[in-house]
Amino acid sequence: MPLLIDYLSADRNGRYKQELEKWQRTRTSDLSSLPPSSPRHEALAALDALAPVAKDALPALQRILHEDPQDPAVLYVVARMGLDGVPLLTSTLNSTNKFLRTEARVCLDLMNSHSEVLYPAIPVGPDAPSFVQRTCRLNLEIMKAASETYRAEHPRPDFPDNGLETLPPPVLPK
Repeated sequence: MPLLIDYLSADRNGRYKQELEKWQRTRTSDLSSLPPSSPRHEALAALDALAPVAKDALPALQRILHEDPQDPAVLYVVARMGLDGVPLLTSTLNSTNKFLRTEARVCLDLMNSHSEVLYPAIPVGPDAPSFVQRTCRLNLEIMKAASETYRAEHPRPDFPDNGLETLPPPVLPK
């Protein structure tokens, strides 16, 4: 766990950003080189896999919540920790950051509904939805919630109430 927590650090994330900038300057158009992997993303994916066992990482996750830009995967990983993550999610409902408040509300709703976004029916194996797929689905839920909030705060009689609901659900690659 200490290694994963270290991978979440701002210092390590800063070095990754430098490596990524260097890669962007030197890459060629033939896509022969892949971008460097993000230590933070790898740590979040590992904490996601550990779920409730990773509760010792909660203080580190709380520290990185307010970095700019926010990473939606942070609160997602907190929600995956189950009951241990609820206090952090609940306290985030009072954040001055509207994005964090919305995401915390969505994560709590997903926990309460036992949504497959948080709790996939196939948790492991080749057919299980990946961390990236599930966080993409979380982003979709956040966008829906933000749209509903905006429509409630800014009613427009000329705008149909079923704007997003009429769109087919996105199909994520496997």
